[in-house]
Amino acid sequence: MLASIPADVSKRLVIISCAAALLAAACSNPPEAKVSYGSGVTFVPFVADNLDNAGMGNAVALDADGIPYISYWIFPAVVKKGDIPIPRPIGAPYISTTPTPTTESKQGAAVGIASLSADGVWTRGAAAQVQDTPKGIYIPYGPATVDSLIGATAKNTNGTDIAIDANGGKHVVWTGPDGVWYAGGSDSFTATQIYAWPRLDQAGPVGRPSITVDATGVPWVAFAVDTATGQEVRVATRDSGGAWSTQVAASSPLCSGCAQPGPAQIGITPDGPIVVYVDGSTGELKAALQSGPTWTVETINAGVVASGPSLTIDKDGVPHVAYYTGDSVSVATRSSSGWATVKAAAAGLGTSAGNLALTTGVGVDDAGATYVAWDDPSQQTVSLAKSDDGQTFTPVETRGTSGGAFPSLGVTPDGSHLYLAWYAITSQDLLVGVESDVEGLVIAQPSPTPTEIPTTGGTCAPTGSTALTIVAANVLFDVNCLAVTSGTKFTVSLDNQDSIAHDFSIYPSSTDLQNPLFSSLTDPNPGQTTTKYNIDALDPGTYWFQCDFHPTSMTGTFIVAKK
Repeated sequence: MLASIPADVSKRLVIISCAAALLAAACSNPPEAKVSYGSGVTFVPFVADNLDNAGMGNAVALDADGIPYISYWIFPAVVKKGDIPIPRPIGAPYISTTPTPTTESKQGAAVGIASLSADGVWTRGAAAQVQDTPKGIYIPYGPATVDSLIGATAKNTNGTDIAIDANGGKHVVWTGPDGVWYAGGSDSFTATQIYAWPRLDQAGPVGRPSITVDATGVPWVAFAVDTATGQEVRVATRDSGGAWSTQVAASSPLCSGCAQPGPAQIGITPDGPIVVYVDGSTGELKAALQSGPTWTVETINAGVVASGPSLTIDKDGVPHVAYYTGDSVSVATRSSSGWATVKAAAAGLGTSAGNLALTTGVGVDDAGATYVAWDDPSQQTVSLAKSDDGQTFTPVETRGTSGGAFPSLGVTPDGSHLYLAWYAITSQDLLVGVESDVEGLVIAQPSPTPTEIPTTGGTCAPTGSTALTIVAANVLFDVNCLAVTSGTKFTVSLDNQDSIAHDFSIYPSSTDLQNPLFSSLTDPNPGQTTTKYNIDALDPGTYWFQCDFHPTSMTGTFIVAKK
């Protein structure tokens, strides 16, 4: 159950960063090698950020061109005794202050942003960090410096959210140790505190915030807070002069045993803003709708205890809400006759709060297809389902999500691409899965950390065996050379000791990655298991093998000796 998962888990050693002596440019330019994933609609997972403890509180937003942006927390990893801390490359967001001759380094956190561009390159930066970026160093998106992020942990913060306006401007919110913050900008961010709260040891009194942008570019932020008289759902907006004003959209009375404030999800309909939240006193899922200066509260699903709501507004202005109901995941839609609820899937639940609170994701494309994502603690995996009619949901295979939690998603209006983000619990990584026609999905590698792809491997000779074994652990292969003789079929057993997916592919060379001689990308090893691949005989030659998910650290030479 997720309630038993500590907020800070030990990070396994990953040695795939740029050396500290390298110039910033050497670490910031991704390689040009690309991997083609074949054809057909399928789900392909990627490690979007694997530095330190990245991925809690994630949220997905798409810009006008369908480019995904993911906001998330980045915390320092807890390193086991005897392990070497992972160095953060030049150009990575700052999660601790730089020590001076008179001060020690102070740990904190950053509010990260990762994006997958149209030409398939991952960019990782931040909206906010703990110190100013030193002169001469570039951090993508130009993060603002927020002093209160010093001392921020997974326990005293509570989620992030992101919205992209029609002009490409980025809007990010988060609940930090001292309240709710907003950062906005195009080339760089400016941060403002929307709601102040005394420094928190736990995130409970202030819920996870959400943000949307209306047609005029005005950001709207919703969040729930504990007060002396109960819980309040508040909505903040910014005027043309940059000043923020806040109003109470809904409230619930103080009660013994009330649940902590959960997510407050906001969207804009043709009739005005809507905020979906869980009533702290009853546990029911409710919606607050603004009409003029007043707010009206509706019950979405009476008689159930709800949690983890997510909200999207379709092209016709209809709100769709995904949420847990105790033993299932449901989707509710609103019409002129009220709210209608459909069960999407069964799901066992755990009890949790703050960044460890269960989440769902929901998206609707312009054809009316509805997608819902959820985290099933009983299975310890992230699941996805789709409905073409809004009534019957069919599971979608999500390989590589084992050991994942806290999903969020976004879908392009034409339904061609779905982006599912989640947090890998054991490895503390942000993962993103892309469901699309993979014939058009060409991702520049690597996904985890920008560095140069090796162009040489090891040397070795055949042993006479046609049964080869390779071990994947800590995002590394245990060998950098494999060898067989020509004219004979052989097998490769991939022993994946990591909790994330790896595959095994053979290419003509390190620079020819378009025409694999063998690829298991459509059948990757999901983690913590062994998969045997049967491979046809190859002509004599010196080839290249790699994991297509992690080609910066998991590579080698494949030798086929003449028989």
